[in-house]
Amino acid sequence: GVAASFRPSLTASSAAKDAMTGCNKKILLKLKLSVAEIEKLTQEIITTTTEVLDSVCAVQGDRTFENTIAPMAKLATDMTPLITSCDFPMHVSTDEALRQASGEADEALRKFQVDCSMRIDVYEAVKVYEEQRKQRGEKLGAEAERLVERMLRDFRRDGLALPEDKRNQVKELKKQLSEKEVLFQKNLNEDKTRHAFAVEELEGMSEDYIASLEDAEDGKKWVTLKYPDILPLMQKAKREETRMVMDKLKATQCEAVNTPLLEDALNIRCQLASLLGYEDHAGYVLEERMAKRTGAAREMLTELVAKLAPFADKEVLRLKEVKDAERKEMGQDSDGKINSWDFQYYHTLLKEREYSVDEEKVKEYFPLEVVKKGLLEAYQTILSLEFTQTEPHEPWHEDVEMWEVKDAPTGAFMGYFYLDLHPREGKYNHCAVFGLVAGCDMAPSASDSKFGEVERVCPVAAMVANFTKPIKEKPSLLKHGEVVTFFHEFGHVMHQICTKAHFCEFSGTRTERDFVEAPSQMLENWCFEEEPLTKMSGHYLNKGEPLSKELRDNMIRSKNLNSGLLNLRQVFFGSFDLAIHTSGPKVDTKEVWGSLREKITRIANSSGGNGSASFGHIMGGYDCGYYGYLWSEVFSADMFTIFKASGNLYSPEVGARYRSCILEPGGTVDGDVMVRNFLGRELDKNAFLVSNGLQ
Repeated sequence: GVAASFRPSLTASSAAKDAMTGCNKKILLKLKLSVAEIEKLTQEIITTTTEVLDSVCAVQGDRTFENTIAPMAKLATDMTPLITSCDFPMHVSTDEALRQASGEADEALRKFQVDCSMRIDVYEAVKVYEEQRKQRGEKLGAEAERLVERMLRDFRRDGLALPEDKRNQVKELKKQLSEKEVLFQKNLNEDKTRHAFAVEELEGMSEDYIASLEDAEDGKKWVTLKYPDILPLMQKAKREETRMVMDKLKATQCEAVNTPLLEDALNIRCQLASLLGYEDHAGYVLEERMAKRTGAAREMLTELVAKLAPFADKEVLRLKEVKDAERKEMGQDSDGKINSWDFQYYHTLLKEREYSVDEEKVKEYFPLEVVKKGLLEAYQTILSLEFTQTEPHEPWHEDVEMWEVKDAPTGAFMGYFYLDLHPREGKYNHCAVFGLVAGCDMAPSASDSKFGEVERVCPVAAMVANFTKPIKEKPSLLKHGEVVTFFHEFGHVMHQICTKAHFCEFSGTRTERDFVEAPSQMLENWCFEEEPLTKMSGHYLNKGEPLSKELRDNMIRSKNLNSGLLNLRQVFFGSFDLAIHTSGPKVDTKEVWGSLREKITRIANSSGGNGSASFGHIMGGYDCGYYGYLWSEVFSADMFTIFKASGNLYSPEVGARYRSCILEPGGTVDGDVMVRNFLGRELDKNAFLVSNGLQ
């Protein structure tokens, strides 16, 4: 089994168990492993898992929940922190060899997972248990029943109801698919594309920005495709050629290596869907989503295009006017088009001119520490929680902070979160929350026990971001968009921590993929309201002077600037994703990307290229899932109206309802049921248009 040093001592430390939540304070993560230890632990996870599954299959006599389902549920609970210990370092470790070993462990564990999910003997054991249970007329608790239904559904979705030859085909195809997906992601993460610009070519960029770039030969500066480099440049670089160069590099990023990988993956997904009896890959994926069927997702996107297009067309005309006027001022001709390298720039210019919102000025009011303080206070007030900074458990870098979470009214312990907020070499280059340990019962049972009655594993989450690092004379300053991101991602942290699910399977953010963003999207709204903006801002030089009323009002007004175009961009990503997964085995992704982009976004596909070669979502677990961002925004917009209507954005009463109806259930209840419970009525789809200023 698991070597003693790695076996989670789940029984020994009951003294650390909280009397009210049942949460054990012991953190079961091993985040300081060497390369050899990661390799060893990976093998031990595989060995232990195999032993438990073998023993479940070997049960003689009647099958019960205790001898068939419970051991597998407990296995998932025990293994999660150990799996994280192996696969999390690839995203955050400062040591390249460790990142490499962690990536290899991740690949090995994924492959092993495929093997486990294809074990016919385990499927037979669960199937026999369920048949016997029904014959005995035995009732299960609601969550246990949902778990067994899920297990059987997943086995069927993995092809275990198929004859052996087809099963083997499924297994082989899944392994091939996993290899393509891992390689696609690896190519993106390791992409070193960059361009050296002379300082005068960076006209319009701030001194801070230029100082943050790496030096190249002859006094030039390197600009990479990483967000902190490319995004500000596309927004502020005055010279069209400069933006054009970077846009073309972005449009063709990894095109040569990743296009064939993506197209092979589409072919494999198509074969798999057909083997498993689905019309296409989208039908297969959406079966377990809130949308349930492709038609529903497509209808939503089509409906949005119809509603957004008239606004977007007006917005394009306005941007063209701004472009023509600027070119005239510069004594240059305008091509009368909004090119792909123009949109961000003229959007930013319009924001500055119409609303006097200069991102560089706004940034000065958002020092990271001030934002963090305001954000943590907001979440503590709304959700009735208490956060205390604590000595980090096995930190992977000196920037890493750790916080302990308690329920404010009772002082009961709930879990921990890490914050790792600054960029560094080799680190995950976007913003994401990793659920490192799932909060759930240590020994899950068939009955619905009351929360806190049984001992629980405490949830641990990590928010990983890339906010600029402080320098000697300046703290880390956030753009308003980054403040929104911080609020959004921290919402995922709370979803992990507040969970009351009994089973690991339903813990925290393990809800339907097209619902999982809704709780976080709802919380973004605070970043566009007067009171939170005042509480979260303070000028870094003028002793914390908050945003002026004028600037704040302009920011709130500018929230919906070009919201038609910006939402159509999301509709495009979602439509592209569904299109390539419903178009049969042979898809020309570059052609579909170009034609849909022009048709939907209203912005020219000027740089050509195959943008899908760097569209990580469709090879990173969000295939047929991108529509979910907009789908869940429709829900989140309506949920926010409840806070608004209460007259207090920080209302602990509405917050308590939010915590109990939306955050605590995790995946134990369907998303649409959770939303109805919170709203106390049916969904109002128009709230989305209202929140975008389009109605």
